[in-house]
Amino acid sequence: MELDEIRKQLTHRLHRIKGQLDALEKSLHNKDEDCEKTIILLKASSQALKKFGEAYVQEYMDRCFSEKKSSATIQKNLKKAIKAAFSL
Repeated sequence: MELDEIRKQLTHRLHRIKGQLDALEKSLHNKDEDCEKTIILLKASSQALKKFGEAYVQEYMDRCFSEKKSSATIQKNLKKAIKAAFSL
């Protein structure tokens, strides 16, 4: 995939996350706050940010490794470590 397309997709993810966070903030200031809806919004925005982090690291790590010609073992171990970090 082309770098511009990757950046476009990642930016789109961030815009959706911003929308979720805005909705979460509005629900906090709403006098008729729906607690269940707020918790669902919190979970959704948290998961979306996690998925963004995974996508960002994966795409840029692949590109950086291919440019730097790192060894396959280092790449594999680093990918596992990063994936584990986002799977808390």
